[in-house]
Amino acid sequence: MRLLSETLGFLLFLLVVLVFMEPAASRGCSSFFCRKSHRVSGLRGPVDPGKPLFLTPYLEKGAIEEARKLSAVGKLPGANVKSYSGYLTVNKKYNSNLFFWFIPALTGDVSTPVLLWLQGGPGGSSMFGLFVEHGPYVVYENMTVGMRDYAWTSRYSVLYIDSPVGTGFSFTDDGGFAQNQDDVVRDLYSALTQFFQIFPKYQSSDFYVTGESYAGKYVPAISYYIHKNNPTAKVKINMKGMAIGGGFCDPEVMLGGYGEFLYQTGMIDEQQKQCVNKQTDLAVWLIQHQNWVEAYKVFFGMVNNVKPYSYFHNATGCTNYFNYMRCQEPENYKYFAQFVMLPSVRLAIHVGNLTFNNGSDVEAHLQQDVMKSIKPWLGVLMDNYRVLIYNGQLDVITAAPLTERFLLTVNWTGAAEYKNASRFYWKLQPTDTEVAGYVKQVREFYQVIIRGGGHILPYDQPARSFDMIDRFLSMQGWV
Repeated sequence: MRLLSETLGFLLFLLVVLVFMEPAASRGCSSFFCRKSHRVSGLRGPVDPGKPLFLTPYLEKGAIEEARKLSAVGKLPGANVKSYSGYLTVNKKYNSNLFFWFIPALTGDVSTPVLLWLQGGPGGSSMFGLFVEHGPYVVYENMTVGMRDYAWTSRYSVLYIDSPVGTGFSFTDDGGFAQNQDDVVRDLYSALTQFFQIFPKYQSSDFYVTGESYAGKYVPAISYYIHKNNPTAKVKINMKGMAIGGGFCDPEVMLGGYGEFLYQTGMIDEQQKQCVNKQTDLAVWLIQHQNWVEAYKVFFGMVNNVKPYSYFHNATGCTNYFNYMRCQEPENYKYFAQFVMLPSVRLAIHVGNLTFNNGSDVEAHLQQDVMKSIKPWLGVLMDNYRVLIYNGQLDVITAAPLTERFLLTVNWTGAAEYKNASRFYWKLQPTDTEVAGYVKQVREFYQVIIRGGGHILPYDQPARSFDMIDRFLSMQGWV
């Protein structure tokens, strides 16, 4: 009787939760992972935004040099560096096109590693990474740009792609939206092979796939796809590794630690922890029973901007779960979305008056995939490539303890060593009094936690983030 009573109680709780969950499409873009942007098209103004530049036709007719020249980015208001942008067609049937912005290393060294940067979301534009985190530009309130200190592009070449199709400046007809990671990486791989044909001098450079947040699924997915296809590919990619920041890699295992984490950081009390645990237990149960969409609705309803407020907002009074020392998001997070709307900027980056999408359609089509794990792919990659997984110590939404929780369950040949590995601290300079963060290393796998930073880590701690990625890519290491 007790078992029957508990089962009926659980099912009643499940019914109540599902009744009050809203579909993702009704809420707009998920603020859980992606950066909201405005949907606009048909811009009018004193400056003609020009026409979008589609590079695939030039590639197909062998006009590679012409494609490369046409893709050169024009003058931006403020600072300017040499860069290239345009559209790569990845599915002609559905008119699917991915937008890229490639920024060669400011040193001019073509032999330096090339990084692919993917934003989270699903549906977050990589223009956020370019303008807010680690690209060469900072957008000011007056809609001009200046040069960023500690830009990753100061030493490395970075390829920013709005992926999947429907994200940011990338677009598709209705039938082309990604339904799962296989769809995402099929399109992305097509874009990468086209990119290296247009910019062949970078094909021999070491290549690293990088990204943050929900891209904690994209990064292993495309890395694994390259790993499997490279041996027989006509256009080979010199992949050496990958880096994931605050990645939502393994929802089932990560969700189980939320209640305790929020409680131990003082964001919720004992009673609220019990409520959070009920929600996350339910989401885990749904994942285990492959009720993917229902699990997505339960968890996102707990943390996201459902009407009128999420449980996280009601419990903490804060809308920002990227850094628990900051209750609201910084105002300058939003500047980049306004900047790319300027007709002069659109003309410079070859997007014309095409829509800058907020990601809601991308999220809606990926609901079946959001709560699935990429852990099996990650294990293979950790055995074959250099891997960096990093967190900001102040992150809430993909907190460092949740990352540790899932890493302990990854099946790879270094698993036993990882469980017994010692963690050590590091400083930017040996004479510094401040500790930059903590590192655990097993073979070519590095786990890093950076002090004083949250989910948007290069924004919060630019010097420490740059030092981290530089140590990893230069193979200098931390020891």
